[in-house]
Amino acid sequence: MTAQPSPAERQRKISEIAHRIWESEGRPQGQALRHWQMAEKLVIAEERQTAFRSKQKQDVPPSP
Repeated sequence: MTAQPSPAERQRKISEIAHRIWESEGRPQGQALRHWQMAEKLVIAEERQTAFRSKQKQDVPPSP
């Protein structure tokens, strides 16, 4: 199974994604919290997808 990222790694990833969202929206002021929340949701979704895929691989019986 894949290891969970450390809190610092997770925060760095959220920060990078939030920054990209901010840039893609034309660098508006006063939207930092919204951008952070959007990025956090994306990271959570990615973590869940990774965990789901990992679980699926574990549940597959070995080929004869």
